[in-house]
Amino acid sequence: MSESANPAGVSSAVIFRSAGGLFAVPMQDVIEINSRTDLTPLPCLPDYILGVINLMGSVTPVIDLRRRLDFEDCEYGPRSCLMVLRHGEESAAIKVDEVLTSKRYLPESFLPLPDPKSVIAGYITDGGEKIQLIRTEMLFEKK
Repeated sequence: MSESANPAGVSSAVIFRSAGGLFAVPMQDVIEINSRTDLTPLPCLPDYILGVINLMGSVTPVIDLRRRLDFEDCEYGPRSCLMVLRHGEESAAIKVDEVLTSKRYLPESFLPLPDPKSVIAGYITDGGEKIQLIRTEMLFEKK
């Protein structure tokens, strides 16, 4: 899993809501956050890919995070947006309910999951809340 860390071991993540849960992605994986709705649907793609957008001259797939994580479909609200992520040379956008904040966290607040093939790397504990940290690279894998 990629992590953004400074010499003191502090990592940064963007926190967002999707399907009623709290999630995070490593800050260095986020290219931009926007409210674009100009998707171009394409045939013969997995059901979790809503279509593509033109991002600075590149065709970028848009992933419905709810479908990708096998949550139920429902209408997105007015605060829904796209988070454009990168993994190596690849980029993709994920549609989320709303972006809440960015957060720095210490290694001891991260509880890893033992399954390296899971989209969820583990949890960041913040007070009484558990925020699921997504392995960005797993979003780029075919399901």
